[in-house]
Formats: sequence, structure tokens, C-alpha cells
Amino acid sequence: MAVPPGNRQIEDAFPAVRAFEDTVLDTGLGTAQLVLVAFLVTFGIVRLITHSIHRGIGPFRDVSVGGRHVHHLVPGILLLLISGFVAIAVDPDIPSALWWALPVAYGVGAALTLDEFALWLNLEDVYWAREGRRSIDAVIVAGAVAGIVALGTPFWVEVVRESSDTASALVVAFHALVVLLALAALLKGKPVLAALGLLLWPVALVGAVRLAKPGSRWARWLYGPERLDRARVRFPPGPGGDGPEPAPA
Repeated sequence: MAVPPGNRQIEDAFPAVRAFEDTVLDTGLGTAQLVLVAFLVTFGIVRLITHSIHRGIGPFRDVSVGGRHVHHLVPGILLLLISGFVAIAVDPDIPSALWWALPVAYGVGAALTLDEFALWLNLEDVYWAREGRRSIDAVIVAGAVAGIVALGTPFWVEVVRESSDTASALVVAFHALVVLLALAALLKGKPVLAALGLLLWPVALVGAVRLAKPGSRWARWLYGPERLDRARVRFPPGPGGDGPEPAPA
């Protein structure tokens, strides 16, 4: 692919630009990228539809079979089962024009299922309750992981290869620091910030420097009584505050 002179100067100054072009733009969408796009688009559409149903706006209504409400995780699970079984067990000779079908089906199924993560975690319909935010957390974590996979190892290898020795060392050191920040956020009881921080380093920094949740390993290992009290005030018990649930009486 011919590159205009102005773009060539940008690529020389920022190796990540060339790496993105070589490993993503020039190669086109792969299966991992399709899964990610289908996942994010489906999640956005589902949230719009569920909010319109909840508010009584638009033509959409709840789906019921025999008087029983059918949650959208049901078709999501079916799509995951079918696409996974076909891809792994059947290994079909899919026409080249339909190569996108399985990754799209898997991404759609994953979005439908994880959008109701809180339901199958709590075994009750908590979609609009405070516990329902766990579904958003699950989607953010899954989307961040899928984003890392979609971008792929070749991208980072190309960034390092196209950079000077000093720049390569800085790139490696920077990403090692991001991983450490994400690990700190995870130990502080913030898995969503940890996962998202692997893609957006400021998120990892926020999760790493702010107060840990009182039930986290970080708090148990490193916090004294005063700081632990501050953590309990910042994160009260229950899903709203994200602190540990109070022990039953």
C-alpha cells in the first residue's frame, strides 16, 4: 500500500502508526476483530432496546413464551453453544463469503449473555437493581480482553521492531509499568479498572493510586486500622458501595 510522504513522516516518528497499518488496516478484519465488533455493537443495541422497553418507548416489548418471560441471555447461550460446537466439533468447510458468520454469531451471543451476567450470578432478575451493574462490569472486562486479543501480539512486536533500540526499551518498560499498575488495581479489588487499564493506561493509574476496597488483598496486606476504616467508609457494604456484603446475623 503506497504511503503519501506526509504519512511516511508520521510513521517514522510514531512506529505504532505503521504497526497499526501493517497488522490491522492492511490485513483487514480477522475473526478476533469481528468478535469484538459484533460484541460491542450488540451490547449497545441491546442496552438501547432494554431501556426503551423499561421506559415504554418505541415498538419493542418483552418476549414471553407460555406466559414466561424469556431473558435475552437465552438466545445468547444458544448462539454461544451453536457457534462454539460448529467451530470446534464440526469444523465445517464454510464458503469464503460466509467466513464471518461464526465469529459474528459468537460475539452476538457473548454480548447477549454477559449483558445479563448479574442474573446468572445472583440467580434472580436484578437487571434494573443495583446488583445489575455487575453486568456492565462483566462487559467492560470482556471487551477489554477482546480488545487486547483483537489488536494482537503482532501489533506490539511490530511496534518494537520498527522502533529504535532506545524507543523499543521505552515501549517495553512503559507496558511493563502499565501491567504493574493494572495488577495493583486488581489487588485493590478493582478488576474492571484493571482490565480496562491494560488498554487505557490512565484507567490503570487511577485504579492503582486510589483507595483499595476493604475486602481486597491489598487492604488486608498493607492497610492499618485507620486506612482500613477510610476504605470501609469509601466502599460501604453491598452492591451500591462495592464493599463486602455484611455477615449474616
